[in-house]
Amino acid sequence: MIELNVTLLIQWGLFLTLMLLLNQLLFKPMVRLLDERKHRTEGRRKDASQAEAEAEAALADYQKKLQDARAEADRIRADLVRQGEGERTRLVGAAARQAETTVAELRARIQAETAQARKALQAEAGTLAASIAQTILGRSA
Repeated sequence: MIELNVTLLIQWGLFLTLMLLLNQLLFKPMVRLLDERKHRTEGRRKDASQAEAEAEAALADYQKKLQDARAEADRIRADLVRQGEGERTRLVGAAARQAETTVAELRARIQAETAQARKALQAEAGTLAASIAQTILGRSA
């Protein structure tokens, strides 16, 4: 059986003293160290979450700006195509008018030259007919 004597009280006193010393020298500093580590870890996680949120916001902003820039480029490209089509239409119209003017001038010149050639041929036809008749008939007029 268990004897209750002075050694039990001494052991109990030593145990309490040891617990108080261990609590002051080991357990409290260890708990404080673990708490500090926990706070630092939570702080770093919070910082990491905040940095991730900022990065996502920056990425979203970049993608929006990129989308806006592409839309602006598409708009500018469409404007340039529209201007190019207008310029092409203007140039084709000007070229068609110039071609019509040139064709009209050439037709007028051809008609004038044709009329002049007819007059020359008619005048020469009479001389040529007289020459042919003279050759065929063998006499001069």
